[in-house]
Amino acid sequence: MTDVAARFDDDPAGLAAAILDEEAHRRAAQAATVDERVIIADDLLPGVGSQDLAIREVLRAGGFSLVGVLAGLVLVDNLSNSAFAVLGPNIQKSLHMSDLVLGVVGALGGLVIFAAAIPLGYLGDRVRRTSLVGVCSIGWALFVMLTGAAHAVWQLVIAWAAAGLGKANEQPVHSALLADAYPIEGRNRIYALHRAAQPAGLVIGPALAGAVAAIAGGAGGWRWAFVVLSIPAGVLALFAFGLHEPRRGRNEMQSVLGEEMAESEGELRIPIAAAFARLKKVRTFYFFLCALGALGLAFVTAPIYVNLFLHNHFHLGPGGRGVVGSIGALGGMVGVAFGGTAGDRLFRHSPESSVLLSGALVASFGVLVPISLYMPNVALFTVVSAVASAAVFAAFVPLTGLVAAVTPYRLRSMGFATIGLYLSLIGGLGGALVVGAIANSVGDRAALALVTPPAALIGGALIAYGARFVRRDMALAAGELVEERDERSRMAVGADIPMLQIRHLDFSYGPVQVLFDVNLDVRRGEVLALLGTNGAGKSTLLRAVSGLGFADRGVVRLAGRTVTFADPGTRVRLGIVQVPGGNSVFPTLSVAENLLVGAHTFIWERGRVSARIDHVLELFPVLAERLDQAAGTLSGGEQQMLGLAAGLLLDPQILLIDELSLGLAPVVVQQLLAIVERLKEAGLTMVIVEQSINVALAVADRAVFMEKGEVRFEGLAAELLDRDDLVRAVFLGGEGG
Repeated sequence: MTDVAARFDDDPAGLAAAILDEEAHRRAAQAATVDERVIIADDLLPGVGSQDLAIREVLRAGGFSLVGVLAGLVLVDNLSNSAFAVLGPNIQKSLHMSDLVLGVVGALGGLVIFAAAIPLGYLGDRVRRTSLVGVCSIGWALFVMLTGAAHAVWQLVIAWAAAGLGKANEQPVHSALLADAYPIEGRNRIYALHRAAQPAGLVIGPALAGAVAAIAGGAGGWRWAFVVLSIPAGVLALFAFGLHEPRRGRNEMQSVLGEEMAESEGELRIPIAAAFARLKKVRTFYFFLCALGALGLAFVTAPIYVNLFLHNHFHLGPGGRGVVGSIGALGGMVGVAFGGTAGDRLFRHSPESSVLLSGALVASFGVLVPISLYMPNVALFTVVSAVASAAVFAAFVPLTGLVAAVTPYRLRSMGFATIGLYLSLIGGLGGALVVGAIANSVGDRAALALVTPPAALIGGALIAYGARFVRRDMALAAGELVEERDERSRMAVGADIPMLQIRHLDFSYGPVQVLFDVNLDVRRGEVLALLGTNGAGKSTLLRAVSGLGFADRGVVRLAGRTVTFADPGTRVRLGIVQVPGGNSVFPTLSVAENLLVGAHTFIWERGRVSARIDHVLELFPVLAERLDQAAGTLSGGEQQMLGLAAGLLLDPQILLIDELSLGLAPVVVQQLLAIVERLKEAGLTMVIVEQSINVALAVADRAVFMEKGEVRFEGLAAELLDRDDLVRAVFLGGEGG
């Protein structure tokens, strides 16, 4: 027994503690290395360290009409929202609804935000966004008008829910358009102008709605408010079709690269699942989403129940509630101005500080709302509410700029759409149900006082925690732009294009990162051996290439075409095929049925299927003798052959083989290696993951060693056979190489 082993022989707890401590030190050292690798100079972080631009220059760069039309649509949208809130008691009486039903109907626009925001975000990253704004806004205007025509609860539910298209379109499409149209140095002030329309609508809307209802008179006077508001919405929607459409990501390109790259021809569209997976890897954005789930309970639900509170406790009619709401929303306009100016200034010097400011403002909102509810009179309630409104509106301007800064430009609309999902569905609708249920038991004031403070304080804390990742996330986004530019330059001069190209790939399972800055090329017709011990990251790298998992950052290309965000099915159709080791067949299906399953991407092309099956059976004659036999009854070697055959049916451009020899007898391994050699002679590009160095190097042209998620060695297979130190370094855990 060694001295080290004897030391812990009678102290297993001490041994476990020592192991855990060592692992913690290893991860800390690894994390420090990663941070050093991704942090780049401030002058490459878009917008950081830049000179201030006057707001006139910012507007001139992107045009006055774009922000004007979009802000006008936000204004009318919030006029209708405030009209619904102020006239809620009138609607409630006219259609005989309870407080809970009214609250849920008021939040139903959030359901449409949930249902429509993600599809709109998907479209916003693909089609002309100004046209998308026009189409959505026309539909929204129509349903706002139909809201005023509702004579039954079910009609109101349909009309008001469908009118939520206006809000669904605002977050993913408006915000992304403004980010691409206006310089980064003034982005927060542009967002402030755009968002100022929201409190402006809240200032004008209550008084306007109350005035229209009062002028119309009678029990149905509230209906005319919605009819009147639908008219300017339709006019602005028509103007939207003629707005200029900016290049996606142009400001980041100009800031980082000094030029605007042309659109790529034939660029693959990013599936929704891939967009979600990648956005969740952006740590700042992830914590912001977590915060929004809590904040929705406070932000979305409060306006509806505050008006019920004013009606029930201060006995204010529509006109009185309108005046209170208008005065209170003036604070929001002040807050927006402060958020835009302070946000731009702080962002230029310290992006982290702008996020911390937003977190503090959000938390202060949670403190101010319950204070306002227990003010002894309407005047004091209005003053405190105005301050609370200023805080929340000031907070969200820099946060909007933050989302634009840390999300990849190809995913920007999806990023903003996800915000609407979390804020409106998870927080908003959930908040309406929670507050409504509590209000029925203890009253609206107590319900808001119980729900709002913890929701806002938790949200503010999560936002503040995410600030520590801002610079890193911005650096990663900027680095991807630089890498894309460099690759385009290489292709433009006719450089040799690898069949498979991996650049700066990071990959995590939840919070545990397993791949670190992996760079790898596989040339056309080459066989690459990917070597390393269990846990080195070999199989994870194959998953990232085949699309079974999405990377935290980095790029994957096939023959020069970026497939980083492509789903597994698309990658298979493009020619990336993976054969999993030891588990590549359906055991209850016959051999023939397994082969047919392998041809799933062209199963309706009967001639092609027949030709491909004949081809693979020529390579694997033993399978031709067992076509009707259940795959689960084959030997281990025969099952591996069947897995290879099914993969080859797809006529791959590159074949990824994970653990070719796993659990197989040497004679079977030799048979498989002979087949691989034939495929190599035919010019098929392959990556073979192996723990057996002899097996891998028997057919490989080059070898790559991986250890703890990093590439430690890359070189010719023949050279590796003479490097015992490298073999020991990987397989015995030494430090050589």
